[in-house]
Order: sequence, then C-alpha cells, then structure tokens
Amino acid sequence: MRIDTHQPQRTLIHRIARLLFIVMTALPLSVVAENQIEPLERIIEAAHAFLTQTLATDRDADTRIEIGRLDSRLRLHRCAHTPTAQMAPGGRTSGSTTVNVRCSSPVSWSIFVPVTIERYADAVVVARPISSRQTIQRDDLRIERTEMTMLAGGYFSDLESVVGLQTRRSLTPGQVVLPGHLTQPRLVERGQLVTLYATRPGLSVHMKGIALEDGREGERIRVRNRSSKRIVEGIVDARGEVHIGM
Repeated sequence: MRIDTHQPQRTLIHRIARLLFIVMTALPLSVVAENQIEPLERIIEAAHAFLTQTLATDRDADTRIEIGRLDSRLRLHRCAHTPTAQMAPGGRTSGSTTVNVRCSSPVSWSIFVPVTIERYADAVVVARPISSRQTIQRDDLRIERTEMTMLAGGYFSDLESVVGLQTRRSLTPGQVVLPGHLTQPRLVERGQLVTLYATRPGLSVHMKGIALEDGREGERIRVRNRSSKRIVEGIVDARGEVHIGM
C-alpha cells in the first residue's frame, strides 16, 4: 500500500489558494462599494456653498457659517451630480438652523444638516440712559457692530431714522434700539390749545381749539372749537396743527 505523503501539503495549498481567490474577488467589490458612498465632505460643501450664496445679498453684514458634525457612519449612495441644498422648513438665516441637502440620481435621498450662522452688522444702540416717553436726541445713541441672531424683528442701522422718535419704555446703555421700543412723538397733548385748519379750493380758515386727546403726526383726534364749542375731528400734521374737513 502506497501512502501519499504530499496530500496534506496539497490540501493546505488548495485552501490557501481558495482563500486568496476569495480575498482577491471580494476586494474590488469592497472598493466599488466604498466609491458608491457619498462623501460627507461633499454634503458639507453643498450646505456651505448654498448658505454663502444666500447670505451674500446682505453686503452690510459679516457672516460666519459653522456646519454641524455629521455621523461618520452615514452611508448614502453617491450622487451622480453635486448635491443641491435649500433651507429646511422653518429655517432662518441667523442663529441655529438647518439646511436640507438632496440628491435625485441615481438614488434619491435627503439629509438635514445642522448649521450655526452668526451675522454681524452696524446697529443703533443706546449710548446713555433714556427714560420712558423721552424724545430721542442724537447724543443718546451710537453705532455698534452687533450680532444679529436676536434681531429678527428688525433694527435700525442709521441714527437719523431714530432721532426725534419717542421711547415707549426706558432703555439702558448698550441696548440695541428695536422698532418696538419707539413711537412717533406726541405733537399734541390733551387739554392743549391747538390751531384748527379747515380748507377747500380757494378758501382756508383757521381757528383755535382745545385738544380732547393726545395726538401724533397722522393721527385723528377730537378737538373742541373754542368759539362754537362744537367738537370736531381732524388729522395732526408735523407742526402739531389739526386739519379738519370743511
């Protein structure tokens, strides 16, 4: 009986060869699969490019964009084109918000990318304490570079748009002046003697009256004619005079 002493060696070689074959055939599949995954960097770049373009219209503001961290385990099919981006529903252009990055081909997918946007612009701030119902003077204010996240309701960028207005409440130094802080100054006070003007083409009549209520420019107030005692209504003009119909 002949014993083949090379059999174990050939079996080992066959096993190694088979293992090498499996590794060599599996490797390209792994590489291909990796190449089909959308790089996180491209998603981040799409979000950043979109925000940069969107915010470029406000040339008076300095903008800082910070893209939030994406999960490194994220596996999205590689997009055939550069992914597109848009603001997520309810997104804003300052503070913490979200950008929606999308792909339509060859596989449709969508991901929400967290971002933080800081925007700085010149805003009117209070330079010294201002009392409630005080008419604002130029020296009460200054211009300061300000972060705009909390200014979604609007702000003033030049002093002249604020000077001459009246405060609704007390304001403290360093506080940003907001539209809700101000109102038009009262040009007429209740009980004040005012001039009434009644006009029509070719005729103008003026008389004195007693204001029955406070009034600002453009407001309609009631006035008692001092001569006739009749109560009339008129519109307050910029000089504090009241124009009535004739």
